[in-house]
Amino acid sequence: KKRKVSKWVESAARGSIWGGHNADEIDSINTLGGVVSALALSFVLGLQYMVAPGTQEMQYADFRSLLCKSQEFRNYVIDVFKTEDIGKHSEEFFNFTKMVRLNTYMDIEQFLRSEVAARYGEAEGPQKHIACISDKDLETAVAFMAVEFPMEYLRAFVLQTGDPYRWSQISESIGGLCAALIFASLLWSIMLNLSLALAPVREDSSGTALVAWLMIGGPTMMVNYLFLVVGLITFFFTHGRMLVASSPFVGATIRSTVDMSLFAILLPVFVIGLLLGIGATVWSARNSKEGPKEEAPAKTAGDSDAVPIQIEDKLQKLPETPVESIVHVRM
Repeated sequence: KKRKVSKWVESAARGSIWGGHNADEIDSINTLGGVVSALALSFVLGLQYMVAPGTQEMQYADFRSLLCKSQEFRNYVIDVFKTEDIGKHSEEFFNFTKMVRLNTYMDIEQFLRSEVAARYGEAEGPQKHIACISDKDLETAVAFMAVEFPMEYLRAFVLQTGDPYRWSQISESIGGLCAALIFASLLWSIMLNLSLALAPVREDSSGTALVAWLMIGGPTMMVNYLFLVVGLITFFFTHGRMLVASSPFVGATIRSTVDMSLFAILLPVFVIGLLLGIGATVWSARNSKEGPKEEAPAKTAGDSDAVPIQIEDKLQKLPETPVESIVHVRM
């Protein structure tokens, strides 16, 4: 029984968005998204292990951030160093007076008790926080203390004080969002490929089946690529936070990974590439000599409007047989 095509599908087929495509073209777009998602996911999963709170780099970053964010933690660090034996072979306590240049010394205890709060307070807001962890005096103090401070005390402080701001927490959250988006993009690409393969888009020569599929599958493909793009952007942010976490020179690393790589190079290159891609598509469409070919609906044997076989034309093309030869055969 011949099915009646929906009016919405007929209207979409006449449009310039869903009409004029073929199944192989859509299949290639879906496959590209799936391949890129699978490739990116292999890097994202590895990055997630690196930004886990228990890693050495994240503990270093949490120690530095808490020194900026909490006066209670700064006092806590001083008390731990005064009571905890840090000697490897004999009893030894941390010396808060360190030589930082030739004949120049730094009193780390005095710096932690008063100077950090005087400069940055509790470092509320991202700008103050970045300025604090980029401070050369704080970085100097962290360079001396982080390698000696027992990190189990850091974990105990975080657990007992209600989980204050941690660099690892933000990095872990962004990394989790990145993994979820790219994993979702991979799953959607698989489902879209299966849906396109099972749909009768290649068997239907009229093209209406493909248009009907694109009315649902087309927006889904767009959302899927949005997942992939946002996932790649969050991957770059997580990667940058990982570099900052492990860097003893935060200011220089931020200038290299965020200011230069992200805003000065990656973002302009992405925008230029996007505009060039859109411009190439529009320019190609404007200069095409022929529009998309409209295929005639397929006819079945039972259709009343089927094209009749032109018997007369075929008979005219047959070679004429002489009458004498026919008479000769009958005799």
